[in-house]
Amino acid sequence: MNLLEISFSGAVFILAAAIIRAAAINHLPKKTFLVLWEMILLRLMIPFTIPSIFSVYTLIPYKYPLIQAPLEQTGFLRQGVNHQIFDTLFPPFFKAPAAPVTSAVSQEPLITTQGPDLLPASSLSVFVWFLIWCTGMILLTVFFILSYLRCRMEFRTALPVSNTYARQWLKEHSLKRQISVRQSDRISAPLTYGIFRPVILMPKTTDWENVSQLQYIFTHEYVHIRRFDTLTKLIAALALCIHWFNPFVWLMYILFNRDIELACDESVIKQLGEKSKGDYSRMLIRMEAEKSGLSPFSSNFSKNAAEERITAIMKTKRTTLAALLSACLTVFVMVSLFATSPAVSADGSLTGTPPVRDPRTNAKAIAADKKSAMSIVHESADILYYEDGDAYIHDILTNNTDKTITEIQYCMLAYKENGSPLKLHWYFIDSSSDGSFENIVRAKKNILPGETEEYSGGWSLYHNKITEDFPKVMYAEAYQASYALLCLKQVVFEDGSFWNNPDYENWFQTYAGQETEVEELQNYYPHAYRIEFE
Repeated sequence: MNLLEISFSGAVFILAAAIIRAAAINHLPKKTFLVLWEMILLRLMIPFTIPSIFSVYTLIPYKYPLIQAPLEQTGFLRQGVNHQIFDTLFPPFFKAPAAPVTSAVSQEPLITTQGPDLLPASSLSVFVWFLIWCTGMILLTVFFILSYLRCRMEFRTALPVSNTYARQWLKEHSLKRQISVRQSDRISAPLTYGIFRPVILMPKTTDWENVSQLQYIFTHEYVHIRRFDTLTKLIAALALCIHWFNPFVWLMYILFNRDIELACDESVIKQLGEKSKGDYSRMLIRMEAEKSGLSPFSSNFSKNAAEERITAIMKTKRTTLAALLSACLTVFVMVSLFATSPAVSADGSLTGTPPVRDPRTNAKAIAADKKSAMSIVHESADILYYEDGDAYIHDILTNNTDKTITEIQYCMLAYKENGSPLKLHWYFIDSSSDGSFENIVRAKKNILPGETEEYSGGWSLYHNKITEDFPKVMYAEAYQASYALLCLKQVVFEDGSFWNNPDYENWFQTYAGQETEVEELQNYYPHAYRIEFE
């Protein structure tokens, strides 16, 4: 998955979690929502997903991987970019197809053409978007770092606390990590900072004689320390820096920080008893002072959303078995629906998609058949457009044989959005002067065993450059193409052997010039071929 796919998937998950939170914030244990936000963080930070038959994306027609193809069409991910920069800096997140090297022939010898005049604008478009993303990420990262360093410098001026109750409390609440209590005149509300050597930082105006208040504060901050909330906030800030362009991630960041405090309040009430609700709430009201500057990596006792906290505190109840089961079920359902990708059924299509007429050999069946594991798979063939509107096909081929492919020949058919066939001229002369559907493409390439190769071909890209050898055709239909069906006719291998597709004629008669169901066009790939050598 690339960055935009991950961010889109995360946005859907965040929206669903926010809706559940609004409906059940005072009915489920507060830690339920922390777990949901943590699952969302994993979705935003990990560049792959687990297939599931329960995924909500099984309900979506899945011609393209989530949003990649539409974004390619709009120019965000554009054909022709030299993506070594992306692979070096951020390989799992940004993927762009290789520069187009295309060829098409009639019954004449092989002729190859390229469209170099189109590449600079395409490459520039991707590079500009990449620079915008990098700039935003760097600026936000610098902001967080500077905020942390400024707070760190202020916190280092804090003085140790010499108080009997504080010393006794630290002795009774020891951890493997050493906790210390300090005070500073630069803050107005208690907070905790530090991961490996946590510090509970108290305002200089703290009433050290008010033991009840100190107990609430220390218990609250102790929960933050024990749960590593400072580290969790650091990870959330990192996700925000990466997905800064996604408004839903900003929403997650705000709600996640709120729920950290709500879960901490709930834990305090459970430890100190329900009778402490009133005193604890009144103390929150007294300490509702604005934070002294921004300290994104510390856990603050006071919070601007005090009303929400107080309401949640007063509605806190003992966790029942029913509430616990409801929380577990909520997390399980949400993760299953929104943190997974569509599962692929045994016939190679997405689970839940209806069967379609398909003369091809099944890709999954080939992989499972050890006696004839030799196959070539057309993973996808998407129709994309250059900035000037000219169309091209971006297809991906996987060589699952034990030989290196040196040349392939296949037929390319195009269809309108409603499934109507199109008669298009490709780069060069069609296989018949009247523009039949026999659009044969031959490409010389080296695809090693087990390797996947990307390739591009197009049509009507020679306009304004027509010679007397080229047919004079109309180009309007090229802009109407929405689907492309490809079928291998012949494959030549490095050792001189070749494979002719025995199902080619059947395929050609089935699809060439025929109205085809849109659902079938959307579910045509992966299109696999069983390879058998004589």
